[in-house]
Amino acid sequence: MVICLALLAALANAIASICQRLGVEDAPASKGPSMGLVRHMLGRPVWILGFVIMAAGYVAQASALHAGTLNVVQPIMVSELVILVLVLWLWFLTPLRLRDLAAAVATAAGLAAFLYVASPNAGRITPSDARWLVTSLTVLALVGVFALVGSRGPAWRRALLLGAGASTGFALVAAITKSLTNVLLAGWGALFGSWQLYALCVIGLGSFLLMQSAFQVGPFAASQSTLILVNPFVSIAVGRVLYGETLRGGTFNVALEGLSLAVMIAGALGLATSSLVANVHEESGGSHLLAGRGHYARWRQRRRDA
Repeated sequence: MVICLALLAALANAIASICQRLGVEDAPASKGPSMGLVRHMLGRPVWILGFVIMAAGYVAQASALHAGTLNVVQPIMVSELVILVLVLWLWFLTPLRLRDLAAAVATAAGLAAFLYVASPNAGRITPSDARWLVTSLTVLALVGVFALVGSRGPAWRRALLLGAGASTGFALVAAITKSLTNVLLAGWGALFGSWQLYALCVIGLGSFLLMQSAFQVGPFAASQSTLILVNPFVSIAVGRVLYGETLRGGTFNVALEGLSLAVMIAGALGLATSSLVANVHEESGGSHLLAGRGHYARWRQRRRDA
């Protein structure tokens, strides 16, 4: 059930990316990242649909985190890239290069191998306030270092470091989300009286803005690479420290786990740096514009031409 919910969240994120890309494809270039662009997006039903789907994906991810562990759910979220490529290929008939296919297979195979070999176990620790405080301050300090070092230098390095900072922040957001789902069981009153809700809003918003900065200051491939690369590792470490989550031990198993993660990350990086994925996420026009290319759009066009 946990794996299904995490995959459902990854599917929702992939579809939301496409819907939001469709929502900005016909935006005048002069609007750029501004309130004019925001008004344009809010006027496009497909963009709003994408936002709703993204929210549903977060609910699915939160449900998976409640029932499962950080060291299972967060690595599975990487499969969003694989699903995105499959949707582009099957629905939009976008040509799939051999490189993209190999990267998708490597990502899926590495992820499956890791989950099988590592056999992640749920933790037996209920985090104390002191444990939360120390862990949160440590993670936020790391985010601050990435943001500070990423504030200067070449564009590609800034994008790389800011993306790493955002990814680290999102790992803490996932941990807080897991805790928040337990608070929610006590009712809405407990939810609004909990520190988790407000920490989630502040850290989530900060991480989102840091991610947007990473997209704006340099190449998308650089920022997306660290967004994909850093989160699973930080999440595994945070899960270990906060909740006592463990992976299967032993030299041989650890070596296989490391190899599996390396294959998964290599495949994910291959997809993240692919023009196929980059042109879906970037707001500027590209060679893979999606408007009018889906099966439904082609069916409507045939109906109009008939």
